[in-house]
Amino acid sequence: MEKLLIKLLEDVKTDKKALVLLKNTAVRTNSNFELASKLRDLEVKLFPETKEAKDAKKQAKELELLFRMVDLNIEESTCWKIAETLRQYNKMKGKFSIKESSKIIAKTKEIFDNE
Repeated sequence: MEKLLIKLLEDVKTDKKALVLLKNTAVRTNSNFELASKLRDLEVKLFPETKEAKDAKKQAKELELLFRMVDLNIEESTCWKIAETLRQYNKMKGKFSIKESSKIIAKTKEIFDNE
């Protein structure tokens, strides 16, 4: 059993989503917060957040609050996606295409889907 757990830990070191899932499972099952804390430390060490991702999440949090103030309950990732879409649209002076939209969708998933 111990070898299997060690193997599991080694396997999640290469997959952020699996590591986050394991961390969340540790919290949910018997509230094993010490293990979850160690897994979080490992997550931060192995998968450091980029400045771009930090900035996007900060902007998303600010926009989410702004939208809630006007009674719009929108997820942070969607808030960021709206802002990024408008930024790209204005930058391209209305010549927005499927290429740009695909990039925004992919970037949103990259930044927000691992939480």
